[in-house]
Amino acid sequence: MKTTFTLLFSLVFAFGSFAQSEWDVPEENTGMITKITATWCGPCGQWGWEAMEDLLASHGDDNIVISLYAPSSSKLHNAGAESLADEIGFGGTPNFSGNGLDQGTAAASTAPIVDTFTTEAPVIANSAFEIQNVDDDTLIILIKTEFFQNVDGTFILKPFLIENHVMEEQTGQTGDASHHNVHRGAFAPLTDTTNVILVGSAAAGDIISKRYVMEYDPSWDLDEMFIASTLWMENPLDPADHLYVNGSKVSQAGELALSMGTHDEEPPVYIDPGSWPVGLEEVDEINFAVFPNPASDVLNVNLSANADFTIIVTDILGKQIFSESYTSISKTVINVADFPEGIYMIQLNTGDDTFYERVIVK
Repeated sequence: MKTTFTLLFSLVFAFGSFAQSEWDVPEENTGMITKITATWCGPCGQWGWEAMEDLLASHGDDNIVISLYAPSSSKLHNAGAESLADEIGFGGTPNFSGNGLDQGTAAASTAPIVDTFTTEAPVIANSAFEIQNVDDDTLIILIKTEFFQNVDGTFILKPFLIENHVMEEQTGQTGDASHHNVHRGAFAPLTDTTNVILVGSAAAGDIISKRYVMEYDPSWDLDEMFIASTLWMENPLDPADHLYVNGSKVSQAGELALSMGTHDEEPPVYIDPGSWPVGLEEVDEINFAVFPNPASDVLNVNLSANADFTIIVTDILGKQIFSESYTSISKTVINVADFPEGIYMIQLNTGDDTFYERVIVK
């Protein structure tokens, strides 16, 4: 059976190595849970502290769980943490989010978001990373991003450094407290000024490599540090809004230890723009079209020939919203009037071919 991914799904991160490296980018989803907090915040050191410990115990091993000390008046604050918190959005502290989706004070609500994402959502893309150089105050990493589906959109990498068990005062705790998974700062591109790695289309199997650098405080404990790379995509409805695509925190090569040496050659970029798909491709026997897009009431699904097929609609979290099977027809209509506004993926499976398309409901 042949499966053809003709993907216009632009929606829906960790360190890579050179093309000759033998490790692969894992085709799996990793979620991200954030606590936006401050050292002067009483609730952050009381129920918010306990909530964070519970999330670390239940989700810390397999996901990225971090503390963002976003207010500039807080100790442990840095500009990278503030920027990430601002992009997520928050009205106060403590504030919790799952995969960049603001849940306010409902810390427990982040768990099902991440669980659904890691177990049910398709893997659109992921990144892996190699730690290439560690000296007394500088880290250099190489991030390799691989697309597992055909995509179209603007994709952004946001790698950062995390330190666990940071001793600092905390209102609500007695004396200096051991702060969990503190966002210490964001990496910056080594050779340019943008975290954007793709604008436009890429095909499944395409790989982009990019180097990042960060200066760190030598007083920080390397043994308690790890790196996380997160991949995001601009929301087509609001380019200022970034949607979480995937993340990674396990180095594929290299360790956070001093005197590792440096790779001097520049990693290649593997995407060939001439090979990217433009729009919907014709695949063997059947073409697939969905319109209008955006839609508000109904969504028309047309095939170029009669076929037996199944349509599955999932939301941004990978949750199935609609599923229906059809026999020997070429056209059908999906009622989306009751769908919440947002971006959805339409999957059409004929048995021989599988098609995907991204649609907007508003």
